[in-house]
Amino acid sequence: MSNDDWLPFAPLDPQEHREPERPENPNRVPMILGAIAGVLLVAVIVVVSAYLLRATEPTTAAPPAASSPAAPQPAPSTPQEQPQPSETPTPEPPAAASTIALNGSGFTITSEDGEFTHRWADDAAPAIAALTEAFGTAPEEDFVNGDAENWAYDIYVWPGFRLYDVFLGDGGRSRSEVPAPTWVTVGAGLPADVQVTNEFGVAVGDTIDQARSKGPFDEFALTNGRLRLTYGEGRGTFYSNGERVFSAFVESDESAQKVATITYTFRARGQ
Repeated sequence: MSNDDWLPFAPLDPQEHREPERPENPNRVPMILGAIAGVLLVAVIVVVSAYLLRATEPTTAAPPAASSPAAPQPAPSTPQEQPQPSETPTPEPPAAASTIALNGSGFTITSEDGEFTHRWADDAAPAIAALTEAFGTAPEEDFVNGDAENWAYDIYVWPGFRLYDVFLGDGGRSRSEVPAPTWVTVGAGLPADVQVTNEFGVAVGDTIDQARSKGPFDEFALTNGRLRLTYGEGRGTFYSNGERVFSAFVESDESAQKVATITYTFRARGQ
């Protein structure tokens, strides 16, 4: 027996020592591709997540410009009832600096310097001076001739006011013979600071109906279409008792609708 007979086993054929070939797994390639695709998907998810996180991070805004503190707002007040609009008051005329109050016996001038009273038989010079001061200007002068029934007169004219002073001339007549040594007429155009009143309350510019309401005792239609209303009954008695107390004669304008003049003088009834 050979020594080889002592080997527990007989030597094997070299080919018997190779690992037997395993058959290829037909699913291996798709598995590899799937793995690669999974890796890529995970990578895409990571990238997209990172982008989204970056996009949603708040950006650092520039600090707001400093602004002045807002003015405090007034506290709301309790609404109050609004006053009802009232009618616009009629403005009153300015107070007159001088007032000339006419009456049957003469007139009185009242100003801040005091009072001056003129009677119809008085000399005219002091009255002219007082009227000049009241009107603030010297008068213009005019003249009217006399006739068989009327005396001649010098006329002193201020705006809206005339003073007549008898002109005796060289005839030797005296003022004591004249029933109206002085007399006056008031018309339109008085300055704002001069007010002329009378005892009957009639004013230039009144309607004739307003003048009638003041109680004239006579109304007379003149030949020129005007009306004359006479106030102060029982006056004009110079030739019976020598008194110089005049009536007031109110004449209308041409339309006979408005008071145009107010005259204090001696006039026989019907003149």
